[in-house]
Amino acid sequence: MLLGAGVAFVTSRSDGEPGLRAAAGSSTTTTLVTTTSSSTTTTAPPREATIAFGGDVLIHSGVWAAADTGDSYDFSPMLAPIAAQLTAADLAVCHLEVTLARPGDPLSTYPRFRAPRQLAANLAAAGFDGCSVASNHALDFGEPGVVATLEALDEAGLQHAGTARSPEEDTRPALYEAGGIQVAQLSYAYGFNGLTRPAGKEWLVDQIDPALILADAQAARTAGAELVVVSLHWGSEYKQEVVAAQQEVADALAAVPGAVDLVVGSHAHVVQPISKVGEMWVVWGMGNLLSDNTPKCCREETTDGVVVTVSIGDVATGVGVTGIAFTPTWNERDTFRVLPAAATLAAGTTERALAADLRESFQRTSSAILALGGPELGVIPDRTLPP
Repeated sequence: MLLGAGVAFVTSRSDGEPGLRAAAGSSTTTTLVTTTSSSTTTTAPPREATIAFGGDVLIHSGVWAAADTGDSYDFSPMLAPIAAQLTAADLAVCHLEVTLARPGDPLSTYPRFRAPRQLAANLAAAGFDGCSVASNHALDFGEPGVVATLEALDEAGLQHAGTARSPEEDTRPALYEAGGIQVAQLSYAYGFNGLTRPAGKEWLVDQIDPALILADAQAARTAGAELVVVSLHWGSEYKQEVVAAQQEVADALAAVPGAVDLVVGSHAHVVQPISKVGEMWVVWGMGNLLSDNTPKCCREETTDGVVVTVSIGDVATGVGVTGIAFTPTWNERDTFRVLPAAATLAAGTTERALAADLRESFQRTSSAILALGGPELGVIPDRTLPP
């Protein structure tokens, strides 16, 4: 989002200390309701909700070929294994790394991606409510590609953050309601593979700039957000370690307490840790949700992904993250089904090779996620591997 100069980066609580905004119309997040029959007051129960986040949706030609029905494309069988989990969350957000085609547009794979527009409806049917769309491929087909993608998402009923069709649209954050809590999502990419935003149209795709992100976070709170989520397309491909560029951005955002509550990362195509920087939670990288990255081109870990379920709710300072659980997923070859590893094994499988792949994937993902003190922070898998 592109905002004018002079916007303050930090809101203040009603007690004057820097931090999260209090619930609208109240000096705290507790609502007092006076009964009509007596002077006794009752305290409303704390609000709570869950948000599910998924990794990169990167549609190579192999994926759309598997979804080809002859007269259309159907990705729903690939997403079906995680649909119940997404639907159970109060809010579910994907990361769409590719542009989507208009009817008649030729599809395209690496290095410039344009996927079937039916993908948007399939993502919505699986339980996603919206997607971050700022990525290094957002400009693969210029302004027409940005517009076509947003049109497809709009038709599917999916909200979006990170790209825009006008300066006015760019200044409007994606706002969601989850369990009575107003959640804003912002989205930015590190760059665009050598492509540049047209002069005067920098609003087409948002690029990572900590000062800009902080200003946008403040604007989102002014618009009513009680919790701010920032989706960042960052890091180094195929590196599970947090790199210096990621750390620098996270440090800058966390240096303004209460500005950003949660960062969720993409782009590395492998799972990275979950940790905290100051009081800000950071899901550094969620790997691939749906792609044709394989050991043939990359690393074994590119078949791994994770659905991260973040619990949020009323806390002493306003609204905050109250817990994080993760679901290791494995993107099955040929069918491209997104399989939750532990749940699939618990349901039983007679395929020894599949069972071995799922166990190995679960262990790789768990090790990566917990590598920066996750257990001490209470980060846990949503279920353990069956014996």
